Amino acid sequence: MKHLVLAAAMAAAVSSLAAQPQSQWQWPDKPKNIQALPKTVTGQDLRRIMFSYTGGLGVRCTYCHVGEEGKDFSTFDFAADSKPAKAKARTMITMVQTVNTQFLAKLDDGKPAGMEVSCATCHRGVSSPLPLEDRLKKTYDQSGLDSAVRAYRALREQYYGASAYNFKEGALLRLADKIADDSTKFADAVAVVKLNIEQYPSFAFSFTHLASWYEDRKDIPAAIENYQKALALNPKNEMIKRRLDKLQGR
Repeated sequence: MKHLVLAAAMAAAVSSLAAQPQSQWQWPDKPKNIQALPKTVTGQDLRRIMFSYTGGLGVRCTYCHVGEEGKDFSTFDFAADSKPAKAKARTMITMVQTVNTQFLAKLDDGKPAGMEVSCATCHRGVSSPLPLEDRLKKTYDQSGLDSAVRAYRALREQYYGASAYNFKEGALLRLADKIADDSTKFADAVAVVKLNIEQYPSFAFSFTHLASWYEDRKDIPAAIENYQKALALNPKNEMIKRRLDKLQGR
């Protein structure tokens, strides 16, 4: 169903573009107010570079430039410096250039390194390049557990399968650890581990994670229960067997 909706949306977009008048704007041969990029950059160079920026951050031109989304580029003031994001972008451009030319260059053994960092290296298609657990922890700190869980589900729906966020089994456990740093938030940390179990029911380490927490809190019955669940999923794990033997006095 999603594919049908996407196809319909793309068809509508193409039809809409076809119905619009020809753009009056062209990439300039001599771009104005160039600061972080080489002064010799051409319009075609700038086109390629700007597309790499928007793709790397998952944003549109209006993220840094003055203009109204959907309007012809001829109405934009690309030279204006009034948006703070543009100043940040220049700083980041300089940082990337420095990493590539000064730091990565030192790793070259005389052969082409074949390695460069770019916006996408860290941003991976999102404007704020935070790991998933850090983004969710920020939401948790601001709005609580329910909001963090909703944010996780929404991000998973939007980005799963893309490179933007790591949705593998460990991400929610790392979030749970961050929450558990505050001992008064133990119940919330457990809820996050249980969310991980919901998403990855065959991942034994979720249960050993819970078991170790309960063991630290001297809740031996809960620790045994979760070690047993982990062992059922990973019956050859000797560490889990040893922990169970110790807790059960064997």
